[in-house]
Amino acid sequence: MAEMTTPLETARTRAVVEQLLDEAVPVRRLWKPVVRLGLWVIVVTTIAGAVMGMGLMGFRPDLRLKVREPVYLLELTALAVAGILMAASALQDAVPGDEDRGPIRRVAIGFGLLAALLWFLQPLHGELSVTQFLGTGIGCAWRTVVLGALPLCALLFAIRRGATFAPARAGALAGGAAFLMAAFLMRVDCPLDERLHLLVWHALPVVGGAGVSAAIGFVWLRRWRSRASR
Repeated sequence: MAEMTTPLETARTRAVVEQLLDEAVPVRRLWKPVVRLGLWVIVVTTIAGAVMGMGLMGFRPDLRLKVREPVYLLELTALAVAGILMAASALQDAVPGDEDRGPIRRVAIGFGLLAALLWFLQPLHGELSVTQFLGTGIGCAWRTVVLGALPLCALLFAIRRGATFAPARAGALAGGAAFLMAAFLMRVDCPLDERLHLLVWHALPVVGGAGVSAAIGFVWLRRWRSRASR
């Protein structure tokens, strides 16, 4: 059954439509979300290739052996699927009347939690010194930020071209998508399969990036929300 639209959502949609009609000027029609999602994936791939070309990251030396492990492949799949679905949900949120009602977001969050669970199951190496923990970890966190920053900007600009009624949520989804894809790329690069390293230096940048992006979205993407409340 189709989900019912609440009176508040109907009023907001009507207000935006009326505002758009009052200020109508020739514009380019938005491409379909699936097309914009495909272009965003190309952006992520291009950035990863550029970063590899600059020597900032590469492939872990044991990658050929790791790809034979079902758990490692499940982890990579969970990260990639979560990132792509979050990006799809963020782009769909920017289309009034066609917002993601929850299923895509819930599946994306589920895959993200699955990846986190697999990190919790990794062994804990207590013999690592604080110097080693910080030295290797800061590098991973920094590369995660580098890999996620431009894809995040691309998603936020794509969302801003639309009209989202939930700017903070759209921003959080964009941040989650960008940094989950960065985490996916980092797991191909980073050779450490240690619990604390993954939870601190790989997971926290994803959570922090989503939070910062939510704040950016609340400030920068709320223009349609303010128009609808007039």
